[in-house]
Amino acid sequence: MNTSAFSRLAILAFLSGSLLVSGCNSKSGLSDDKPQRDTNNDTVAEGVTGPLDLAQAPLYDQVIGQLVSATAGTPLEGTMECIGQAVVLDVIDVVDAIALALQGAASSGDPTAAFDGATENIQFALNELAHDLPGALTALAGEDCNSPSGSGLGAGFTGGDNPLAGTPLESLGASLGPVFEQLGGESGQDLDLQSLSELVHELSTAFATGTAQVPAEVQDAPIFGGLLTTLQVALDDLDSTLDPLSMYDGENAAAELEITLNNLLDNLLTEVVPVNFIEAQSDQQGAISGPIQDAVDQITAALGDNLLDAGLPPLSDALDGPLATLLDPVENQLLPAILGPITEALGGSTVDGPTGTSLDLILAQLTNALATG
Repeated sequence: MNTSAFSRLAILAFLSGSLLVSGCNSKSGLSDDKPQRDTNNDTVAEGVTGPLDLAQAPLYDQVIGQLVSATAGTPLEGTMECIGQAVVLDVIDVVDAIALALQGAASSGDPTAAFDGATENIQFALNELAHDLPGALTALAGEDCNSPSGSGLGAGFTGGDNPLAGTPLESLGASLGPVFEQLGGESGQDLDLQSLSELVHELSTAFATGTAQVPAEVQDAPIFGGLLTTLQVALDDLDSTLDPLSMYDGENAAAELEITLNNLLDNLLTEVVPVNFIEAQSDQQGAISGPIQDAVDQITAALGDNLLDAGLPPLSDALDGPLATLLDPVENQLLPAILGPITEALGGSTVDGPTGTSLDLILAQLTNALATG
């Protein structure tokens, strides 16, 4: 993708104020270090260390971080932070653990040992998702996903309780509750790849069942509707990736992993960052999302070209250039232009609407700011 062309498109379509310039810091490096086990994973450094840290760090710090800043001081701030942890830290950590296993298999020629050796990291990342996803959902009602009351495996969803009862997300809470409780009950056990694959399949199915019953205006809402879409597609893709991995089929697992990362990057940068919503409102479909998808395709092609070839440089080297080409204009031109109107619209906002949750801000001020800004 041509950076200057992308920048011009971003400015033309969305620019409404001065541009903010900040650095694009990232971690890189390939390691089989084990993640820390004694704290909730709320930074890249505390998770699985692998080649995709190069994407994970700027996505979390500069993309999700700007969304959190735009909603600072409002009830949406905690929701954005918690869902950012679930999507960017936890889901990508699962992908990173699988990428490390595939590279280990290529290096050693022993896929069975490499894949079995990845189960600890995969289970760690899934347990973190079971911490953060319930907290992200209950944050809509004012909980803090990093506090004792708002965190923990299956937080709030034990004993048949549904903390989302009476909200537009009630069906999602009811569907996910039994899976969260199952994940919590098995958090102290060492599971094999087949069991982890089955758990992800159950989680994906439950999320799809619950989301299908969420009101359309919530599913279509900017940012939050994009988060639901991103999570659903990511869980479906993880299901498709872990299935061949659990059968020690590295070639198909690698192909599915490439699809998983492609969809995840595209959805984060066009659905969570509400590019598709704004394009639809302005009848300019594809003006920004098209170049983003082209760049994402280039990034994931680099992943697929290098993942199973032990003789090539680490994946971080292959991903470095395309990632910078994609993320620099998103961070420095696109996000400031989009999030400026959000910050202004939400300034000093409190929950005041029919649902009594942070969704009222999304369905009112935030939607109006992005539809008319």
